[in-house]
Amino acid sequence: MSCEETQKNFSAYLDGRLTSGAREVVGAHLERCPACRLHLAEMRAIMRGLGQLERPQLPAGLVAAIGDALMIERAARRQQPPLTIWLYIFNWVRPRVMPYTIGALTSILLFMAVTSALRPHVGLLRELARASRGDSDDLQRVMMVTVPGQPTDMQGLMPSLNPNGALAQLVRTPAAGPADDDDMAIVADVFSNGNASLAEVVQTPRNRHMLYEVEAALRNSPAFVPASLDQRPQTMRVVLSLSRVNVHDRSF
Repeated sequence: MSCEETQKNFSAYLDGRLTSGAREVVGAHLERCPACRLHLAEMRAIMRGLGQLERPQLPAGLVAAIGDALMIERAARRQQPPLTIWLYIFNWVRPRVMPYTIGALTSILLFMAVTSALRPHVGLLRELARASRGDSDDLQRVMMVTVPGQPTDMQGLMPSLNPNGALAQLVRTPAAGPADDDDMAIVADVFSNGNASLAEVVQTPRNRHMLYEVEAALRNSPAFVPASLDQRPQTMRVVLSLSRVNVHDRSF
């Protein structure tokens, strides 16, 4: 047995808690190891000194104070009305069900918040899908023209018109009569959020009221779909060719 293992058994050796075989092994090691004998002698001296210490005296009124506290607690419990079976079941179920209830309510609130945030985008995607199926062919009256000097990778890109925007509503408005037939071409800057601003008038309409209507439509609401939903560059400049035709289902 090594010195470390022997010294771990010193406490049980001094208390007489070792088996006869283990005690003989420890004794054999002590006979040939002076370091362990010295360590054992120090432990004996410490235990002897601890045994000579006086025990602290308890306060005179401690026993009476403990008895009075127990009597008060017993009387208080006797005065409490007994729990009904339903209250007992509630107290047992509450700590077990409450964490799941809070988690479920949190999940419901989070789902409602996400649904409310995505509802406008879902409606916009639905309108775009309807337009791609041909339900809004009148929106195709707005066409992009190649802009001189535009980068090659942006040539031929057309930002999708916002079906709920003021410009789309203007597109759907039919002309009042043959005299109102007119056309125009403008340069517009389309931004990442779908808003657009009039940059230049390429072809002025005969009736300038048509130009005022287009400018107001661009200011009122986003004329195009956001770039994140349209897979187009964040900001781009396009030329829009708009025509007012005296037909029942198309105007600009």
